[in-house]
Formats: sequence, C-alpha cells, structure tokens
Amino acid sequence: MADVVAEAAEQAAAAPKGRALPAGVRVPAPAVEDPEAGPRTLRFEFTGSGSEYFRIWVVNLLLTLLTFGVYSAWAKVRRLQYFYRNTRLDGAVFDFHGSPGAILRGRILALALVAAYKIAYDISMPAAVVVALLLAAVTPWLLARAFRFRLANSSYRGVRFRFRGTAGQAYARLILFPVILAVTGLLAWSLIASFQSNPGVGVILLAGILPLAVLAGTVPLAHYSLKRYQHEQSDFGQTAFFFHARAASFFAIYGKAVGCFFLGAIPAGIFGLLTGKVYALLLTTALGWLFALLYGLLSAYAFYLFVRPYLEARIQNLVWNNTELGLHRFESNASARRLFWIHASNLVFITLSFGLYKPFATIRLLRYRVGSMALVAAESLDDFQSDHGVDRAGAAGQEAGDLFDLDIGL
Repeated sequence: MADVVAEAAEQAAAAPKGRALPAGVRVPAPAVEDPEAGPRTLRFEFTGSGSEYFRIWVVNLLLTLLTFGVYSAWAKVRRLQYFYRNTRLDGAVFDFHGSPGAILRGRILALALVAAYKIAYDISMPAAVVVALLLAAVTPWLLARAFRFRLANSSYRGVRFRFRGTAGQAYARLILFPVILAVTGLLAWSLIASFQSNPGVGVILLAGILPLAVLAGTVPLAHYSLKRYQHEQSDFGQTAFFFHARAASFFAIYGKAVGCFFLGAIPAGIFGLLTGKVYALLLTTALGWLFALLYGLLSAYAFYLFVRPYLEARIQNLVWNNTELGLHRFESNASARRLFWIHASNLVFITLSFGLYKPFATIRLLRYRVGSMALVAAESLDDFQSDHGVDRAGAAGQEAGDLFDLDIGL
C-alpha cells in the first residue's frame, strides 16, 4: 500500500501543470495539523471590574450591618460566586456552590472558639493557656474541614473539585507546628514570669530570641507541610493533583523575606516621624481610641509592606510551578516588585478614600495574581471525568480558617 501511495505522489509531482493524472490515480490529501495536539499554554484571566464589585460590596456591607452580622454568610457566597464566575480559563469559568446556611453555622462555631478564648483570658492566664492549647489541638481538624468544604463547592466546566485528605492525615503532617509554637510560648512566658521582679539581660534575650528561633525553624516547614497536604490530597473530578516542591525552597524564600522585613523598618520609621505629632493630638479627642487602633494598623501595614509582596509572589510561584494536574502542569510568574506597587498604591488610595477604594483594590490585586498564572495543557480539557459522588462538607473549618486568616486557598 505504501508503494502505491509513493508512486501516485511521484506521478503527481511529475505531471505537467494543467494535465490530468491517469485514470484511477489519486493523490493523498495532505495531513492537517491538529490544533489540540501538543502542549498548549492557557492563561488564567480575571474579568471582574471594580465598579461591579463595589456595588456587591456596598450591598453586602449594608445588609450585614442591618442584620447584625447574620447576612455575612450570604454576603460571602455572593462575593465568592462573583470571584469564581469571573475567573476564566480556556473560554470557561469557575463556579462556587457553597450554602449560606452551612457557612453561617460554621461562622457561629468559629466565633464560639474566639469567645471561649476571650472568656478564659478574662478569668485567668492558666485558663487562657489551656484554651489556647485546645485551639492548637483542633487546628489540623479545622484545616482538613476547610480544604474539603472549599473544594467540594468549587467547579470548572461542570466538574467538581474534591479533597481526599482525612483529619488523621492532617494531624500526622500539621500538628508539629502548633505544638512546638505552644510549648515555646509557654516556655518564654514562664521565663519572664519567674523573673518578673528583676529579670536579667540573659533571661530577656532568651525569652525574646527563643520564640523567633522556633518560628524561623518551624514556619517554613509548616507552610511546606500545609501546601503538600493541601495539593497532594486534591482532585479535579477523577484526576489527582501532584506537588513536587521541597521544604528547602520554602526555607530559602523565608530566609530572604527576613531581609525584606528589616527593610520595612525604614518606611515604618518615616511614617512614625511624619505622623507622630498628629497622632498625639488625635489621642486627646473623644475618638482617641479609634485613632489609636487605626494608627496601629497603618503602622503594622507599613512595616509589613516590604514582606508581604515578596512572600506572595515567591510562594505563589513556588507552589504552582511545582503543581501538576494529571498530565497538565501549572506556571506562575508573579513579580514581587509589581505586587509591591499594587499594595503600596492600594494603601494610599484606600486611605485617601476613607476605605471606599477597598473593593477596587481587591479586584486590582486579584486580576494581577490570577493573570500571572497559566495551565500548560498536554491534552484537551474536555477529557476530565466527573466524580459523581456527593461530598456534603460542612463549613466549620472554612469559617475558622477565614477568622484566623489561615491560608486555605488552592
């Protein structure tokens, strides 16, 4: 058969222009390249706008205030649905299916945990320590519930995500950090309390350096363990995610972030010098407590401004450049300098607008972070098979994670 095709091709090449080929001779059609063949780089895109989200934000805020916080669960569903449905990949969008009722129950549980700690703190320090240890003990369980709830209620092209991780696996991988942190805090507190009347310089240095040393040794490891547990136990339909990053890479990023932390002292110091007299004057007014709170928040943000963009960019790139979904892999090229400019300018605009620029700042940041990511698809995205099982995950962990500002996003 191959000889016949070759002979026909030779006759076609040799035939003069305008002269018909001999009867029965057919030239095989040229092969057409499949546009789906080979890897394709598909960029993520966020299509939301600040003006649209501003309207959602204002309505959510007003209804939450009017209902004394009850509407906050419905507000969260509206917010997440807007974010998901404006995140686009290969012409299709994501969606969020969480129930406001489940989120409200989870939010009540999360507030009960905070209330328990506050009451214990008012009673006595030992009681507060006991409650803090109990909260640290349930943290892995809360994280497992948070991951399960978020993924079970997320979808793309009608296919749901799923989280397979169990609470037992969470305790095996994540319990080390809260235990070490709690023990170190207790040790530092006991050192200071035992020498409260006349502590020596060595005791003060030990009580201050020991927690910092423990944080330096455990936070990068805890972050690595968290992301590994989160990504390795996640599925899209019946296709599993894979995570290849190493703990050493997290330590390297956090080590460099320490330098950014000290750089943050420069703008924080300038901010304090420029606003010191104004701050002292505002403290004498009836709303002095409010100005003290705002001043503390702004000072902390100015100090943190150099650290946050670096960590956001480097951790996002590290995590997603080492994550695969079946035969597909992710890419991220977020820039720390670009994120620094976004955060710094957002802070200025939010301050000048008395907080009204906050929705626009959220959209601006989200558009850049989503737009800096891509999926290198090895085959068509239509080949994913849905997992038909229904995961009725509760929102307890999700709300506790949001309340304590835990990083639970996929």
